[in-house]
Amino acid sequence: MAKNKAVSLTEGNIRKLIFSFSWPVFVSMIFSELYNVTNSMIVGNYVSLTALSAVSACTWICNVFNYSFYGLGMGAGILVAGYYGAKDHDNLKKSLDSSLVFSVVGGSILTVIAELALPFLLKVINIGPDIYADAFAYMRVYILGSVAVLTSQMCFFILRSFGDTKHQLYYSIISSIVNILLGMLFVRVLNLNVIGTALATLISQVVMDVLALRLMLNYEGVDFDIRHLDFSFRVIGEICELGIPAGIQNMLIAFSSMLVQSYVNRFPNEVIAGIGVGEKTVSWCQLVSVAVSSATMSLVAQNMGAGRNDRAKEAIRESALISGIGTIIMIVIIYTAAPFLVSRFNSDPEVLHYGTSMIRWAVGAMFFINLSHIYNGACRGAGNVKIPMIIAITGQVICKYLFVSLGLQIFYDVHILYLATAFGYLMAGTMATLYFYCSKWSRQNGLR
Repeated sequence: MAKNKAVSLTEGNIRKLIFSFSWPVFVSMIFSELYNVTNSMIVGNYVSLTALSAVSACTWICNVFNYSFYGLGMGAGILVAGYYGAKDHDNLKKSLDSSLVFSVVGGSILTVIAELALPFLLKVINIGPDIYADAFAYMRVYILGSVAVLTSQMCFFILRSFGDTKHQLYYSIISSIVNILLGMLFVRVLNLNVIGTALATLISQVVMDVLALRLMLNYEGVDFDIRHLDFSFRVIGEICELGIPAGIQNMLIAFSSMLVQSYVNRFPNEVIAGIGVGEKTVSWCQLVSVAVSSATMSLVAQNMGAGRNDRAKEAIRESALISGIGTIIMIVIIYTAAPFLVSRFNSDPEVLHYGTSMIRWAVGAMFFINLSHIYNGACRGAGNVKIPMIIAITGQVICKYLFVSLGLQIFYDVHILYLATAFGYLMAGTMATLYFYCSKWSRQNGLR
């Protein structure tokens, strides 16, 4: 079988590279979001409002694990992109082999930890007794997919470091279709309720992993042999050094949101479901900036690895422009279509009211999180991973939680919950922009 050839990002028109790199990621993320909301849509329409509340209440527990895996995958991708840009084939093989071993071993360890910690996590988010059984059953099955989720994150970030984003799109589409079909089968035909949706997610994730691994191991320069693995603890250390700050950042963001969810869970089920649906819908406005920031990170990593800091600087500037315009368009669409989008999850008038209100109060702040994605992505691509972590934790963890905890003491109203998300995004985006344009680091590296 002919080997696939990686794409060099150290030559060619920057704007065209960003578009060609980003659009498959953007579309694949649409399908990933569809993949993520399928469970809520199925249980909201075909099980019960209680089941929808249970799944919505568990969103941030799921994200604690997903975000940590995202950070580790990002670390592997940055490392591989740097070695690929520098044409260092020996370290490239070590980083690939070590990443895959780490996916299986690390994912297995995290699965055991998560299963043991589940009762504590459900207690932290203040799950009500009427939805506890559904929430516990859903999470027990969902957590079993930890190895599959970590493996897919590793594979997709590595493929991006090779300049390949189109296959992620194809596999996300296939996985989403499998998830929907199995979800409907397990829930509507086999009556497995929330367990059915979690099981469908697990199986579809495994399907995506098989496809991604088969492709990645067939790339030119990838000499993978399970009998002769070039595993390196040094490489694992480098992956962790690059990825753990982002993983810690995202885990703390998710954990902070779990604490905020504990306040949400004090309200009636209609509020819980509405805010859960609203947060999922608002997050769609990040799709453009996350897709473009992936291009930014890979472009910066490859070009700085090749000593072409001038191209890295141009890539950041073009990324900020493209992402800003795309995010504004998404904000307008989501704001306008809010009632329709919420109604796809559940037709209850109260859920529709709270979900639509959540979206319209919070969606404008997504422009600021767009800035955070681009400038933090540029920093990470250049190997500066600690400052973006501090910025994100300060804005999206500390500021958001303080806003909710203090705000509800002063004015106990659901609008405080809406505004907390917006306030966290506003602070994170503002701090990321100020750091990038005012710091000595970005000037010394020729990135501004």
